[in-house]
Amino acid sequence: MPDATNGSPSSLSATRLTAVRRHLAALNADPARTTPVDAILVTQAENRRYATGFTGSAGLVMISATDGAIFTDFRYVEQAGAQSPAYEVVRIEGSAWDAVAARAAAHGVRTLLVEADNLTLDAGRRLRVALATHAPDVHVEEGTDLLVPLRQVKDATEVDSMRRAVLIADRAIEAVGASLRPGMTERQVAWKLEVHMREAGATGLSFPTIVASGPNGAMPHHRPGDRPIQAGEPIVIDMGCVVDGYCSDMTRTLVLGDADDTFWKVYTTVLAAQEACEDGLRAGMTGVAADALARDTIGRAGFDPIEAFGHSTGHGVGLAIHEAPWVSRGERGNAPIPVGAVVTVEPGIYLPGWGGVRIEDMVIVGEQR
Repeated sequence: MPDATNGSPSSLSATRLTAVRRHLAALNADPARTTPVDAILVTQAENRRYATGFTGSAGLVMISATDGAIFTDFRYVEQAGAQSPAYEVVRIEGSAWDAVAARAAAHGVRTLLVEADNLTLDAGRRLRVALATHAPDVHVEEGTDLLVPLRQVKDATEVDSMRRAVLIADRAIEAVGASLRPGMTERQVAWKLEVHMREAGATGLSFPTIVASGPNGAMPHHRPGDRPIQAGEPIVIDMGCVVDGYCSDMTRTLVLGDADDTFWKVYTTVLAAQEACEDGLRAGMTGVAADALARDTIGRAGFDPIEAFGHSTGHGVGLAIHEAPWVSRGERGNAPIPVGAVVTVEPGIYLPGWGGVRIEDMVIVGEQR
């Protein structure tokens, strides 16, 4: 796990720079590797923020064993210098790719590892043209999920930010939920939640709030509209906010007035599925195995575990609302879940024409759970 920091820019940027360098050394220590990687080029926004502490919206980062540089324009030079003192800030004049290529040549880079899952075709072309012009000896190697081994394990500072984001969201649903009345529209409920979270200190939403009432609840990612909520029907509310750049993610299913027997059967099944996953989740378990804990519970209750529960049981949360590790029956779930990961556990059951129930919380994966 990366070392916890005291939250200061100097400590954070130095700790993260060291962590990325250790990761680079580990990549080069792989017996299967024949050509060493000299530097990593970080272009993905959350990876850039994680590696440097820089919160600006524009910039490239190149890290080697002996160099750490942030390439950004005049809008962010001062900010990057203040937030990332362990890095040298390179002010871009003209093409950022030309600046990267010139720096790579000056520091003896021969193999540059890039985030192929983030670079657009046009950006990749521009990078190669710049290298051909300024650093013809540099070879580009394409990689994916380059900083996943680092970002999926959270340190104490990251966990504290997410705890605060969870608390803000939890208090918002408690306050707004108590004020709900039949006739309010989904859109009105979503706005009340956003206002409450922002006034409580959130800097933004983790994602557009979902308020899905009645039959709309059968659509897991329904966008709130002008449908009035009604007594006796399920209302699925999926929400989260951002604190210090870190996200929270939670779902509650409410009913105004008396719920029918169908609701209670579905709700108790979903709750049992969530508890089964949370109780059984262990570090080292694959995401597929963790997903099965919830999915099998739903199947044993008589619901189709695929048709009625078509999404994954959970996902990692951090600087991005969806990130590794994946609590999923899909290919991404084949990886083991490490100690220190923060994941959601969010089983659901969705019945077209009636609605749905989803219950979601975030958990820290420890040695035992």
